Amino acid sequence: MALNLHKGLKDKIKNKLVEQIPAIQINHKKFIKRESTSGLLSANEALPDHGPIIDSLNSYISEWPLYDFLYGYISKELEEKQKYDSEQDSQTITEIDEYSDIHATVDRLVELFDSLPWRYRFTLDIKSTLEPFFSDKTEFNISDNIRIIKADESFIERHPLSFTDAGNSVGLISLAMLGRNLPSGWKSDSLYLQVDIDGFIGKYVSTQTTENVVTTIKAFCGLSIALRLLKVEHTYHPSAPKLNLLIHKNFSGEWGFDEAEDLNDDISRSISDLIFNDLDGDLKSDAQKSSWIERKLNDLSIVFNEPGKSEKIVLAGQWFFDSYTGNNELLSFVQTMVALEILLGDRASSDVVGLGELLRNRCAYLIGKTHDQRTVLLDDFKKIYN
Repeated sequence: MALNLHKGLKDKIKNKLVEQIPAIQINHKKFIKRESTSGLLSANEALPDHGPIIDSLNSYISEWPLYDFLYGYISKELEEKQKYDSEQDSQTITEIDEYSDIHATVDRLVELFDSLPWRYRFTLDIKSTLEPFFSDKTEFNISDNIRIIKADESFIERHPLSFTDAGNSVGLISLAMLGRNLPSGWKSDSLYLQVDIDGFIGKYVSTQTTENVVTTIKAFCGLSIALRLLKVEHTYHPSAPKLNLLIHKNFSGEWGFDEAEDLNDDISRSISDLIFNDLDGDLKSDAQKSSWIERKLNDLSIVFNEPGKSEKIVLAGQWFFDSYTGNNELLSFVQTMVALEILLGDRASSDVVGLGELLRNRCAYLIGKTHDQRTVLLDDFKKIYN
């Protein structure tokens, strides 16, 4: 649902932007000089400081939503519509034809802002890790917004990887020419994890929309490890693997290529090291593997289809996945313990009996089936926690 800001608030924002946007400096017709945009912060202050509108904007953009929207949207527009001019060192934004009419520019930008949030689709290559289950399937919907899918002909047609705007080619090839380490196209032998989300993505700004997708992916991977659907098999990489999130934006029901975001090295390495968990060889036939995969994907569906009820499980999955990233063993241990605290702890009870005591009792009675098993678990957990 769009923001639908009331007219008085939009007029207030427009008045401030008419004063501040002409001060923006552009280098080589492509790049905003960040130091020339400080005046835009005053426009951001026109937004309400509390209430559902600002809470929504903060949840998918940032604490400075209007500033980051303007910087990110104009930067993206400049990249797509303007040709690089090595001789044009610096100019004001209103010297560029598309922005010369300041009132028309401000009206357009504010109406675009008012139309937020926009619909995006993030796609991540997860190789052919779960291929036994997908030998005769092309898609599994984990929730309304999360799916695992093959790149068949229909998929490729619905998810183009380039477009042309104002004579400029925008897509994976053009981004790769800028030195980005990106795939050349969709792979028919890979599976892809897709996450749909409402929000905003701009150029040269980090928004909460991307962060929300990354945490969803981490939760998916962490819970897949915990459920023994996947396991981490560390392998040697001659160079750090680099995974990318390929992003499409919804335009009236059609998906158009929008951007590619790099995952950080630690997350990329850990996801690259994920393989199917065959339970140490107990799952031998493709039929056994397929049945196991289906059961575990259904378990994941239960979690991601009940976001209100499963919030703690999802958060614990994120921390559990984090414990597999990086090379700091002590930090990994702490992150795993945080996952247990999320699942088993609560402030009221821990204030009475102590957090360590609460966790070890809940863990022992959750897992142990007999008195002797619980006694061992109580002792082991105390040593681990200490």
